[in-house]
Amino acid sequence: MIKKIAALSCVLLLTFSLSAFAHGEITQSTPAADSNVLSAPKEVSIEFDGKLQTIGNAVVNLITVTDNQGQVISSPTSVVEGNKISTKLQLTDITGLVSVHYRIVSEDGHPVEGDYSFTVGQTPVATSANGEEAAEAEAGISEESGSNLLVNGVGLLILIGIVFVIVRRIKK
Repeated sequence: MIKKIAALSCVLLLTFSLSAFAHGEITQSTPAADSNVLSAPKEVSIEFDGKLQTIGNAVVNLITVTDNQGQVISSPTSVVEGNKISTKLQLTDITGLVSVHYRIVSEDGHPVEGDYSFTVGQTPVATSANGEEAAEAEAGISEESGSNLLVNGVGLLILIGIVFVIVRRIKK
């Protein structure tokens, strides 16, 4: 009986852990993060691993693109189509570092924000693996955030408590 409870506990733990990491993650962006393009695109788009939520006419999903001077060069509105969000660039006669900030509400209802950048009009520069990790950390891209770890920790403690209570009742 204890083996069945332990097996059930493991299954529940895996289920809770996977659902806690279901927040929208980027699967593709155009232009790609940290890429170098010869000329500014007319549009910036980001695709996520799940459908984006829309709530009537409320603005819950947004991309803001800025040039290297911090000037907003994107349209004030973004277009959401399933798992993709895009915005038109109003100013394409630019060079240098372009920053993309996004805020979306993923299909699980959680808001997700992040940043990445690409370069316009400069030749590509090789980056090391450490440089990429530092850029991801600076942009706020991480595989696990503190809130996910907290959810997993609380879930694990609850699960251990349930197993402990069941085992004590069985032994009586």
